[in-house]
Amino acid sequence: TLTLAALYLLRNLEDPILFSMPSDHFIEEDEDFFEVVGTASKLAEDGGIVTFGIDVETPDINFGYIQKGKPTKSAYFELKGFHEKPDSLTAKKMHESKDFLWNSGMFLIKASSWIHNMKIHSPRILEACERSIQNGTEDGIFFRPAPEPLDDCPSKSIDHAVMENLKNSENVFKNWVVPLKSRWSDLGSWSSFMSSQIPDKSNNLLKGDVITDSVQNSIIVSEHRTIAASHIDNLIVVETPDAILVADRDREHKIKDLVNKIPIESTSIFESHKKVFRPWGHYEILDSGKEFQVKRLTVLPEHALSLQIHNRRTEHWVVVSGVATVTRGSETMTLEKNQSTYIPKGVQHRLENNKGENLEIIEVQSGSYFGEDDIVRLDDRYDRASGKSPL
Repeated sequence: TLTLAALYLLRNLEDPILFSMPSDHFIEEDEDFFEVVGTASKLAEDGGIVTFGIDVETPDINFGYIQKGKPTKSAYFELKGFHEKPDSLTAKKMHESKDFLWNSGMFLIKASSWIHNMKIHSPRILEACERSIQNGTEDGIFFRPAPEPLDDCPSKSIDHAVMENLKNSENVFKNWVVPLKSRWSDLGSWSSFMSSQIPDKSNNLLKGDVITDSVQNSIIVSEHRTIAASHIDNLIVVETPDAILVADRDREHKIKDLVNKIPIESTSIFESHKKVFRPWGHYEILDSGKEFQVKRLTVLPEHALSLQIHNRRTEHWVVVSGVATVTRGSETMTLEKNQSTYIPKGVQHRLENNKGENLEIIEVQSGSYFGEDDIVRLDDRYDRASGKSPL
């Protein structure tokens, strides 16, 4: 993703600095954080990679580590090397040496410098990304890289692709590590997520509708349904609309192996998401069965679905909240809360939200097929009427 972003930005901007941040972490945005980022961006202007390290508090095997090199007067260090998640003995030695920092996964780098490093260390990934950008399509406010060239792209993390191969020398830009003093937590594991929260008196982290009896040291998260747990210890239980996870906290690092089995044994989880985002808002699939499907549509203020036709299904719309402007055939109507309308097969229709608050609709589809490709777009403010994008 970072390589795709760098290539796209170099096509459209001069040579911006990229700030790469993991999605699964917590960081306190205080003055120190912004000051450190400001210092780091000046270093990145010179062409090197600037990573952010965290003081090692415990010999943790769940983090990658950064080895500090020569210090400077400005409280940052030359980068000596990256180390993947170590075993327990190595982690203990790193903790004791004081020469290591936890790898936060955040770094700053100019787009051109990232492409330069990819060309050296992971040319196959770069070539696939270049073809994907070259064959991508503009889709209104979106740019969609072509997916086909990425089918043969090697699957490597940023650390494996580039970071662990970095070496400072006289012939390349220097790379730096900047210690980050702000409060930070890597939320890449359930244990680290729990450490960022306040547990109850039984050392449980409970979220959502959860009922317990004699439960200890467990993480239980419910998004929709009630979870009732009795006499369990040290478990992870997570309920979502897509699936339910049950795991031993002491072996949570094995969850990755389980995830790798899902595409083989249960492809529907990957192919049919319960919540799908669109330029106009999003929809959630509430229920489905033979010849019916029920969705909740949320249309953002001043947004609209395309003017479209379905050939294989009819639709019933009920307004839950907000005010809907509905086009059905040659007529236009306004629907408020608790009002509804019916859209027959083959009739052009559009749903608009021209008000300042979200519009929520319950949509009941009836027919033989409910795929998103049963949409013939006649007009669309997001330039999707060409049919190039199913979104």
